[in-house]
Amino acid sequence: MAMIENIMTWHPADVFSNNPIAHKDCALVILNQPLELKPSFYAKIWKNSICRVAADGGANRVYNINTSHEGDDLTLDLVIGDLDSISAEVTKYWKDKGVKITHDSDQYSTDYMKAVNYIWSEKPKPLNIVAIGGLGGRVDQGLSMLHHLYLFQKDYTSGKMFLLSSEGVTFLLKSGRHRIKAKETFQGIGLGKHVGIIPMKEPSIITTKGLEWDVTDWPTEFGGQISTSNHVQEEWVTIETTKDVLFTIDLKFLPQESG
Repeated sequence: MAMIENIMTWHPADVFSNNPIAHKDCALVILNQPLELKPSFYAKIWKNSICRVAADGGANRVYNINTSHEGDDLTLDLVIGDLDSISAEVTKYWKDKGVKITHDSDQYSTDYMKAVNYIWSEKPKPLNIVAIGGLGGRVDQGLSMLHHLYLFQKDYTSGKMFLLSSEGVTFLLKSGRHRIKAKETFQGIGLGKHVGIIPMKEPSIITTKGLEWDVTDWPTEFGGQISTSNHVQEEWVTIETTKDVLFTIDLKFLPQESG
């Protein structure tokens, strides 16, 4: 008898939803990259999380938003890392607010890894984790974040990992079938139309449904053909892949109505 294959369902817009479905329990890791979007956008993400951990200099970035006086203060539960990036002024700011600052000098793990390991050790699993600022800055730093995504997402038993930048959301599709809700908007913030399906680790064969340029049993690899700048056509996009691939979709910001 043929076995019914499981399909993994994704709701990437839940990160900034008013009523999240899949991200009702999620944790935040704030990385040391500029937080370039409106404070109200980050406030939404903060509200949808049960734990917020700054990886070293990420504490500087949250401090900058809080002292911009453009909205309510964003809170932190912990600052962790080798603490070579957080400034003395910011250290005092968070200590005065009662936030624990943990020095971890382990040179074999990055501040990002230290933050994720803390969340996994202290919070019940499965728990989705959203890393904010994951793909900004230097090329080597961006590649390091993608490398970490592969390291952390061995399977989905601990939860799903997301990289959220000022441009889009990126996550890892393990080999198998995936169903992604690719059209959603909440109060002027939504998912855009541009997507990429990128085989960073090894060649894969993919089949897609719901994109402008769908493919069937399509080989994809670096140095060969890869699917970038494809367009969302349907509300739900289905992807079947023989190996792990990155899925990335951009953000869309609608003009806010006045008055």
